[in-house]
Amino acid sequence: MDFIPLSTILARGEKNISPRALYQLQQPLVEALIEWRDSGSTGQQLTEQSIEISSNGKHIRILDANCDEARNIASYGTILLTAMSHSTLRDKRLRRIAEQCARGEVANLETLHLMLERMVSSTIYCLLLAVILTGIAILATYQILH
Repeated sequence: MDFIPLSTILARGEKNISPRALYQLQQPLVEALIEWRDSGSTGQQLTEQSIEISSNGKHIRILDANCDEARNIASYGTILLTAMSHSTLRDKRLRRIAEQCARGEVANLETLHLMLERMVSSTIYCLLLAVILTGIAILATYQILH
């Protein structure tokens, strides 16, 4: 499996980050950062060069990250904001989370992971609510017509 540095992907053009690759930069990257921290590895500051995404966009790996969790979270926020500017996906909640990380407002990686998880869950709940309301509207219309 071929991995490409995120910096190379970003350098290719303005809107070249696929939604699949952007997803890899969310929970999977945070999980990789948690594994990196828990393994006791130390290194340099997390950068676009130290993150690699598989050519099919399904896998991610970290080559190097700082042992300072707060710095990793701030770098993560900056990297995510940059990646979002290179994607067609516009998600206000994800942007808000990335901005909070970049400003140093997120305490630890577990909190960040939960924030991203809640973002995904709320999207699913909204979709489920829309389906239920549509079903109710269809049933009400059916009852009125018959």
